[in-house]
Amino acid sequence: MYYLLLILLYPVALLPLRVLYVLSDLIFLVLFYIVGYRKALVLEQLQYAFPEKGADELLRIRKQFFRNFCDQWMETLKLLTISEAQLNKRITANWEVFHQLYDEGKDTYALLGHTFNWEWANVACQYNCRQQFAGVYMPPDNKAFDKLMQRIRTRSGVWLISMMAKKGFARLQGVRYIVGLIADQNPSNLKAAVWHSFMHRPVPFFRGPEQLATRNKAAVVFAGIEKLKRGYYKITLYKYTDDASQLPQGQVMQDYVRFMELQLHHQPENWMWTHRRWKHSDKVTS
Repeated sequence: MYYLLLILLYPVALLPLRVLYVLSDLIFLVLFYIVGYRKALVLEQLQYAFPEKGADELLRIRKQFFRNFCDQWMETLKLLTISEAQLNKRITANWEVFHQLYDEGKDTYALLGHTFNWEWANVACQYNCRQQFAGVYMPPDNKAFDKLMQRIRTRSGVWLISMMAKKGFARLQGVRYIVGLIADQNPSNLKAAVWHSFMHRPVPFFRGPEQLATRNKAAVVFAGIEKLKRGYYKITLYKYTDDASQLPQGQVMQDYVRFMELQLHHQPENWMWTHRRWKHSDKVTS
């Protein structure tokens, strides 16, 4: 099945981005106007997150989100064939933050969110940094799709660490690394989660990002992604701390949540609103 997917999708990935964006527009029309994929969910979550915004503005944000959502998938597919030079032209960052941490001999945990295009950001990071970049991910149930995404995500030399592999982080021993964590996901084990108010409602977050950085006395960097225009992105890296172990327990995740709220307010249409991020809000006990 994996090779069938590759045979079908690789020729599409060879198409220029301008053609892929035409396909993205067609998919948007079907998804938004005909299928209506999670339109009600997206609007409901936007209404809770931005109570200060009027109905017309929320509908505009929803529509633009779905356009960005479709672009994200076409751009991710393009990672099969896009050159390093072309990718670096389309996604820029203040990589010197990572360069300085490498010179200081610091391992780093980079915390970002589901802001488009995080797939491009992860691949570009390895192209531009001397550290080994490792992305932590949850393998999808479909093994063929998982294998395809591994090919896409590792093309620049990125290592992938499965959340299902207990000894996955052992691979990092002996190398200077950056671990990328998309930390705004829903934890599977609510009893082990930490709860924060996120966009006006209680939400569970993984404790892992802070625990890992604290245990390894590592630096923490928050990464924000801004969509400048179609096919062009800017990553802004904020060095949060040189040593997470020096901070009070819970401080890293608390400030990360506030950081992500700023990202959503800055560019609300550029976050993955189809995720049921607040589905556990009624389960908070405190």
